[in-house]
Amino acid sequence: MSDTRDVIVNTLVGAGSSVAGDLVVAGMLRIDGDVAGAVRASGKVVVGGKGRVGADIQARSAIIGGLVKGDVVVLERAVLLEGAVVIGNVFAPAFDAAEGSVVHGDVRASGAGKGVEEALLAFMKSHGTRVPEAGPGGGDFRSWKK
Repeated sequence: MSDTRDVIVNTLVGAGSSVAGDLVVAGMLRIDGDVAGAVRASGKVVVGGKGRVGADIQARSAIIGGLVKGDVVVLERAVLLEGAVVIGNVFAPAFDAAEGSVVHGDVRASGAGKGVEEALLAFMKSHGTRVPEAGPGGGDFRSWKK
């Protein structure tokens, strides 16, 4: 069964909307508008085809269809759809990129298993990735795993 943090959109930045500042989301976040700041989500982050994000993103997983100018660091899987552009670095245990997607930065697909959290933290530190300090509910990202 799918985790509800990955199937129920509880936060939406719709087309024509913009957010300036940090976002900390408990659950899934979908972005079809513009976000500038830093993003941290306990579930999945989906950037729609017309979504534009000028922020570093940390989440359990991510699906990118639009533009991200910032680092994307996830605990499980990152998927870049056709036409996606990431101008920044990507860390994910599992990484899928469709033909026609672009990453202008470092990509590290660590593989699943022990040490993923430590590898993620080391990657963030070495690249200067910025995400909001407080996780949803006050916990750190390690508590977001299943």
